[in-house]
Amino acid sequence: MEFIFECFYEDTLDKLSRSGLQDRSSRRDVLDHLNAIIGGCSDGQNMLPEEVARIAVLAAVRYHRDKKDANGDVCLMGKFHNILYIALRTCWDWGVRDSAVVVVLLEEIYACEKTFERIFLGALFGPHAPHFIAGWRSDFRDQDENTRAMVYFLHHATSLDMTLPVWIARYEQERMLKFIDIPIESCGRSSPLRVALQASAPDLLLILLRYGAEPNPPDGGSSAVLALLDKLTENGRNYLYQNVSCLQILLRNIPLVEMPYKPIIYSTRREMFFERYGRLLIDKILKKEQVYGVMSLRHLCR
Repeated sequence: MEFIFECFYEDTLDKLSRSGLQDRSSRRDVLDHLNAIIGGCSDGQNMLPEEVARIAVLAAVRYHRDKKDANGDVCLMGKFHNILYIALRTCWDWGVRDSAVVVVLLEEIYACEKTFERIFLGALFGPHAPHFIAGWRSDFRDQDENTRAMVYFLHHATSLDMTLPVWIARYEQERMLKFIDIPIESCGRSSPLRVALQASAPDLLLILLRYGAEPNPPDGGSSAVLALLDKLTENGRNYLYQNVSCLQILLRNIPLVEMPYKPIIYSTRREMFFERYGRLLIDKILKKEQVYGVMSLRHLCR
């Protein structure tokens, strides 16, 4: 059966120009043809469609690797790379349950792109925004489907504790980060959690934290909670509900709000913090205990 899919990829891509899979409609046409073959093989071989889809995904990964190896371990990009997004959508469409296969596919994508923005951007901003942000259109219909697809890949990546090497310019070194914390290239190399905060999306923030995103992203940026406090104080006491919800969710996942470490004298730091964020403390948007005191044991155990 592997041979069937290998022939399909070879024959299909030979007929396409280098940019033949650049637009969404072309990818959809190839995907429809592939889905028909998966359905036929499932009926003919008396196998579960999910198992046949798994074989199709692995065949796509092998095709990409073979072309990359033949070019001196440099990805040819264009249609030769976009075949991986055909495989990505195949995983989602047929509900491939083998986490090892999904992770192999994600690692293959990361080896060339060093980002997973095509998985996260559609969920964060909707299916149309990625075209203006990064120059490509999402393969998923709407923001809801993008979000469910993101959760699908998060589930498989976290189940195998997937980590990947990421160069952090601030620390001038490479660090191993979880799939969920990999920076988004077209968003200033910010982590998905930081982008969700900027987008004022509490529902996505909650999903990311549930799947193990770091509350203080390891992308080399400033403190996420302090950036959110700054955002809340931009319009005086006209607090945006979504930003307040984001803060409440974020505060449940950190032991305390760390004040800037300069100057060294604590009383001066405390005074400076109150001068900047005092309205949030007075309006009880932010609890004093989480800044100046000690939080309850219940909160710390959470």
